Amino acid sequence: MEPIQSIEYELTSEMATEIQRELVRWELRRGWRRDLPVLVGGVLFIALIVALGLGGWILPAVGGGLACLVVFFAMGAVWQRWWASQAAASMALIGLHTMERRVRVEFAEDRVRMETEFFRGEGAWTELDDVVVFATFWLLRLRNGGRIILPAKTITPELDAFIRAKAEQMTAPVLTA
Repeated sequence: MEPIQSIEYELTSEMATEIQRELVRWELRRGWRRDLPVLVGGVLFIALIVALGLGGWILPAVGGGLACLVVFFAMGAVWQRWWASQAAASMALIGLHTMERRVRVEFAEDRVRMETEFFRGEGAWTELDDVVVFATFWLLRLRNGGRIILPAKTITPELDAFIRAKAEQMTAPVLTA
């Protein structure tokens, strides 16, 4: 199927560094509410362990071991958030680790396709999770884990309208970061 529109850009090191910084910060900020129950539960559980230890219901060594176990779970939640943000940034910058840094993105009526020197990926518009508009680039997030970066300078008013129409059709929010 012939694409309706396509863009092509070169992923420079400066652009990639800026995109990675923005994506990592954004991903770390947006998911903290999901981790809040684990962190609050950990604090409450440690308070319970301390109260039981001070009341003489458990030995201090057992309380310390339980507290360490709770801290491991809380640190696991924090580490998982950091890892997810790094993975999102690296998936979006897949073209950076090739010799030819040209990235081509094609937009068809039913799907979007990204192609670099060694990587070709595509996703149906039905998989569109959300569109995030940053100051210098746009991020198309797909439910299958795919991330497509579009530099803001390459987005024409027609492409802007097309992406927003597809997002509205798929009930995917268009967020401003």
